[in-house]
Amino acid sequence: MTTHLSTGGRLLAERLGTLVGPLTAPAGQPAPGVRALLAEQPAARTVATVAEPTAAATAGAPPLPPYVEHLLARWSLLHDLPFRYLVPDARLLPPESIRFFRLDAGWLERLRAGALAVGGDGSRERAGTRTVLPQVTAAVTEQLPLVREVQRTRMSIPVAADLLAEARAAGELTAAAGEVPVTGFLLRSALVSGWPGMEVRAWTTDDPAVVRPGVDPDELARTRPDLVVEPLRLERLSPSVLVALFRGAPRLVWLEEPPQSVQFGLEADGTGWRAPIRTGAGPDLGSVAVPMRSGPVPGVVDVKGLAAALDRAHGLPQPRGGAALALSLLQAPSRQRFGSSTPPS
Repeated sequence: MTTHLSTGGRLLAERLGTLVGPLTAPAGQPAPGVRALLAEQPAARTVATVAEPTAAATAGAPPLPPYVEHLLARWSLLHDLPFRYLVPDARLLPPESIRFFRLDAGWLERLRAGALAVGGDGSRERAGTRTVLPQVTAAVTEQLPLVREVQRTRMSIPVAADLLAEARAAGELTAAAGEVPVTGFLLRSALVSGWPGMEVRAWTTDDPAVVRPGVDPDELARTRPDLVVEPLRLERLSPSVLVALFRGAPRLVWLEEPPQSVQFGLEADGTGWRAPIRTGAGPDLGSVAVPMRSGPVPGVVDVKGLAAALDRAHGLPQPRGGAALALSLLQAPSRQRFGSSTPPS
């Protein structure tokens, strides 16, 4: 029976075929490619024993096209995979929850092996897949940081391939890069839909003396690039589910409202409202109760009375004006920190 392969399968089969050589040879002699795969067996036997791939064969394997390498890298970052493969039961990710994880390198290797085996499932194809897999894994690992740039249309696949070729030629890529783990989290929350521009940052330490709670993340990344854990993927899978992947294992991850969410506001204390005491020279100095106007419309702040209350709690060289009052009413974007050494709250 004749098996008809698709165009993609035929191309992949041809590439894998070059690893073991042609099947034809002079009468009475095994083919050059098959000779390397045959163990010493009696002449009457016709079943070939497939040998393990050698380092020389791996080194001589032809490179895959850039598009194939990029596609395998996408799959290694869980792109295009059905969500039920990631969360088989909804109870594993209930509403208003976050789950941190580390990608299993063995599982991803089997995923790539399955993709490379699309050209056939015979012993010859399996031998070719085992031979080419280490080389493919190394190439895919190098592609991982560029998948997000292609996804965001900041560069094309050919441009990404050229950048990698230049980095390889300059010796900027090392084998140690493949040892870096890929970690991440899944978040299911109303935050995802309420703040589509929410920022996600990851750091190599959760020491509050190094990564201060109120620090500007852009300034910290500029002055201490060694603390930054590179994001590989940040994408909304649904209106309420967000996935994030990082190149490395961060010890601190924080979620922050987008900068445009800066606004004026007050803090509820259960019985009323309070405003923080701020001077602009350091942390808050406490808070004061917010007086309300009397009248038919409830919930209107007595601005003059609030300024006087702040002056009584912490006086300034001059009575508070509009700028000093606005400083106390300013609400910066909220930030939620998840540290590896932070006890659960």
